[in-house]
Amino acid sequence: MERKEVILLLNRYKAGTCSEEEQALLESWYLQHDVNAIAEITAEELNQDLLLMRHGLPLQQQVRPRFRTWPFIGVAAAVLLVVGVGLVFFIGNGNFKNPFGGPAYANDVPPGKNTAILTLANGKTIGLSDAKSGIVIDASKLAYNDGSSISIPNEDKTVEMTMRTPAGGTYQVILPDGSKVWLNSGSSLKFPQVFRGGERRVELTGEAYFEVAKNKEHPFIVKSPNQQVTVLGTHFNISAYENDNLTRTTLLEGAVRVVLDDLQKRNDDSGYTVLSPGEQAVSNGRNLDVKNADLDEAVSWKNGYFRFNDEKLNSVMQKIARWYNIEVIYKDKPTEEGFTGTISRASNISEVLSMLERTKTVRFEIEGRRVMVMN
Repeated sequence: MERKEVILLLNRYKAGTCSEEEQALLESWYLQHDVNAIAEITAEELNQDLLLMRHGLPLQQQVRPRFRTWPFIGVAAAVLLVVGVGLVFFIGNGNFKNPFGGPAYANDVPPGKNTAILTLANGKTIGLSDAKSGIVIDASKLAYNDGSSISIPNEDKTVEMTMRTPAGGTYQVILPDGSKVWLNSGSSLKFPQVFRGGERRVELTGEAYFEVAKNKEHPFIVKSPNQQVTVLGTHFNISAYENDNLTRTTLLEGAVRVVLDDLQKRNDDSGYTVLSPGEQAVSNGRNLDVKNADLDEAVSWKNGYFRFNDEKLNSVMQKIARWYNIEVIYKDKPTEEGFTGTISRASNISEVLSMLERTKTVRFEIEGRRVMVMN
């Protein structure tokens, strides 16, 4: 930014009149700030304004970069990547131009999209349109969330169905009671076309975000590997991939009861916990631990981002692999550095890998849908 733009935005920031875009622009400038480049702003004025801004930033963004800064490249969403004590920061909107000389890849992989398969009780399948974002289930018909109908083979009046998202896919379903469920990639949700009896029961494998319609007389139950979650009406996220060692249940609103699967089968109430908003239950199938949650991290996939919080490289690459439907091959032992940051899931994989490479701790090669990881 030019000096006059910096001063103007600093004044608007102090007055509390910055728009979200202006604040993102100013904070990105701060994180790249070089006093020598804007010497015409007095040191006293600049330091006072930057101190004010520093107090308004998340703690992790207060770290100064150890790498060379680069020109500002546009405003849309602040994207941050941290490794160790170093920081890389850029602004991105899914139209990344790689202006700072990062690695060039011979191949690329596009991001995931809205896609899923609905399997009926008789085994017949329906490919759900990638032009739509979700479906609505009720007793009389199936429809997309824009109102257009879904054709059921031979007018099958199915009782139970399963929605599956492949690697690189995501989809939403509105259940018969009005509850909303967003499925992450490589996940499945089994549910009835009509909830009957005294409870509303579904089965999850993978990851999903739930906004459950309130109904005190009919509790909503989510069965997933190693555990069962019972709610009356609330917002929560469950990550229960079969190839993960842990199942994580994160509560955003309301209350949920989490019980280990083995104890539930024996009607043993000794292994359950009730979560409060902002808490996360972590289960390995034998034990259930509760901790404070990073809510932004837990639902970042639903909001269109990867968000990492001191996360090891193999975990970072596992999430990338699910979304881009790629195979990860390690040529060297993965670095033990922890990665912290946020990157848009709307980007091609080359853009994500390029940002990871900026940490100087890892390198990548793309061969078709295989990504080679090297130190």
